[in-house]
Amino acid sequence: MKEIQVTLPTDRKTLMEEFLKEFSLQATSYDFGESYRFECRIDDYQMNFTLEELKARGIGVSYGDIIIRPVSLLISSKEKEDVLPVSAGVNREEILATLGKISGFSSIYILMNCLAAALATFGLLNNDVVVIIASMIVAPLLGPIILTSLGLLSLETTSFIKRGLLAEITGISVTVVVGGLMVVITQYLITLGILGDFTIELTTEVRNRTELTLPIIALALLGGLAAGIVVARGLDVSIVGVAIAASLCPPAATIGILVALRELTLALNAIGLLLFNILAINLSCTGVFWIFGVKSRGLSKRQSEKVRRMNIIWIFVVTVLLVLIIILAGG
Repeated sequence: MKEIQVTLPTDRKTLMEEFLKEFSLQATSYDFGESYRFECRIDDYQMNFTLEELKARGIGVSYGDIIIRPVSLLISSKEKEDVLPVSAGVNREEILATLGKISGFSSIYILMNCLAAALATFGLLNNDVVVIIASMIVAPLLGPIILTSLGLLSLETTSFIKRGLLAEITGISVTVVVGGLMVVITQYLITLGILGDFTIELTTEVRNRTELTLPIIALALLGGLAAGIVVARGLDVSIVGVAIAASLCPPAATIGILVALRELTLALNAIGLLLFNILAINLSCTGVFWIFGVKSRGLSKRQSEKVRRMNIIWIFVVTVLLVLIIILAGG
């Protein structure tokens, strides 16, 4: 459940009053002279419709503002009837508010990717699954993936996709570079005799990230579906973030390791696997968002048709690319 707070200029308070009357909603109102504030509680599965209905009336767009707060617990003697239509998923603005915390391109984002890459590389070189899993927990790659997928369903394509792709490319590039640097540094320390009899080998965990197998395909597609569903329903994204990172962080670190070891053929295979994972996750998330209705609303018929064509083209192109990668990997 959410508490929604709407503040409007006094001369526009009828906009909210009409909305409350139309849907038989009860709200607490406060008169501040020049402005009016309305507060009411809305169930999570009705928030999408509620926000779009308010924006259609100009509230939060042309007049006033809207604040949404989560309600962790409500104990009330009043019975509440569900008078608003059910929404399949949360509103786009709610998703963007959540993504703002995990998709920002910043020094912290780069630092977290460096730490995740270091953990992944150490785990891969030592065949240590526990450390590899730890790298998945640290890697902040979910936000950019979701932001890119969301951009494909809206007219703000340039803004969302640009921000999402910039963060994706930066995070993955940092992981590749750190993976390669750790191998170079380790080799140098070995030549100095500091690491004793330690040797760098192509471990099982490294080789596993160079072959496009059915479990890897399933992880990318199902992980993307899970992430899309969790985000679209407004649930905690921390768990599915691990699933996304599992498809991106270790494979990216593997590329850096193989390039540093001059295993270029295997590095190309790892690049193909990573590219497949990125496309599969984005495709899955986009599909889920489309099904749940997480897209731009209040569009004209022409704008809606433009977005629909854009999504059909995107899904077709990505599907073809995924099939080609699978064929080339199998060949």
